Amino acid sequence: MPSAGQTIPETLTLPQAIDIALSRRAEVDAAREAINARIGAETQAGKSPNPTLFLQSENWRFHGSPGFSAGRDLDLFAFVSQPLETAGKKTRRVALAGEDRRIAELQREAAAWRIRQEVKLAYWNAVSAGRYETVLAERRDAVTRLVDYHEIRVRLGAAAELDLIKVQLESERIEMQYIAAQTQTEQFKLELAGAMGFAMGLTNAASNVALRDPGLPDRTTTPQLEDLLETALSSRIEVRLARAMIERARAHLGVQQASAKPDVTPYLGYKRTAGFSTLIGGVSVPLTVFDKRSGAIEEAASQVRESEAALRSAQARVRAEVTTAATLLRRRADMLNRINDRMLGRADETARIALAAYEEGGTELLSLIDAQRTRNEVGLLLAQASRDYALGWVDLENAVGAEDLFQVTAASRTAAFTAPGRE
Repeated sequence: MPSAGQTIPETLTLPQAIDIALSRRAEVDAAREAINARIGAETQAGKSPNPTLFLQSENWRFHGSPGFSAGRDLDLFAFVSQPLETAGKKTRRVALAGEDRRIAELQREAAAWRIRQEVKLAYWNAVSAGRYETVLAERRDAVTRLVDYHEIRVRLGAAAELDLIKVQLESERIEMQYIAAQTQTEQFKLELAGAMGFAMGLTNAASNVALRDPGLPDRTTTPQLEDLLETALSSRIEVRLARAMIERARAHLGVQQASAKPDVTPYLGYKRTAGFSTLIGGVSVPLTVFDKRSGAIEEAASQVRESEAALRSAQARVRAEVTTAATLLRRRADMLNRINDRMLGRADETARIALAAYEEGGTELLSLIDAQRTRNEVGLLLAQASRDYALGWVDLENAVGAEDLFQVTAASRTAAFTAPGRE
């Protein structure tokens, strides 16, 4: 059960967030109880039928001549019967219950997987919103310094007040963007808290938590599509569940086929008639004249074929999803590389040149503002591309069904995200 006193730590990493979610989310507890129920059913399926005790007396009468004597006139019967199952019914029942337990275990694994990926998605959204906030904070600081610079020049009579107003308006615009980014970051942190299983009452704790940026995977090493498809067809939970459903349908077919075979019920007992004690014995065998379980057997056989078709459908869907996710990830990596390699440095250099030229009186204020806006837009574009690339890996993990795809190298941790124009 989730701990009622558990709180969000002040600094939160992605593995911590996943561990907390798995310990708090009720879906995991429900899936665990479903497994326990299947274990109980499996235990029950292995039980043999109980014996039956028969007690019977005959020839009771309450009038007539000669008079009634229980010891002389009653016939007494006492015997025990024990059904003997044929055609391996118990073994087949146990096999069916075992398949149900296996499906419950896979469903629990699926629930845990969905929680992990939901937390990853929420975590990366919050981290990406924080990157937006960082870019805008740096831009705000740069514009604030520019405002301070113009205020001094206006007081000295070296600049027109109109230029100061333009810079102040630009500062207000950036401030509004920064406030909006803060709001979005807070929203994503609250969504992360919800994904971790916390109530919305933890608003302050969720808003103030510091998220550790795990960095981006190495963009130069993308897994091969063939390897991804092979992994997906063996790891994807939907495919594994589809295979388990086939085995379950086959086990159910075996139970129905065995049920068509009649069981034998021998019995042995005691009989007392006219003062004499004797043994009684026999065998009871139902005659399968009308009900041969043919309808149930055909239904079970159809379920096997249906499950096999569902597996083929799941495999085709997984192949398509893996191919799509891998293609999109490569395109997102190319876009991120293009921004880092071709746009980021140019935007930063242009802004520096424009600032130096403006301070020397060689360019207009609007040219400086335009250059700094361009640098700001490139920084936001980088943050967006980084978010898309990270979420592309989450999508690929979802498509493949494997957690170890998201490998972060030491180099990518240090160079994962660099906000432009840090002054």
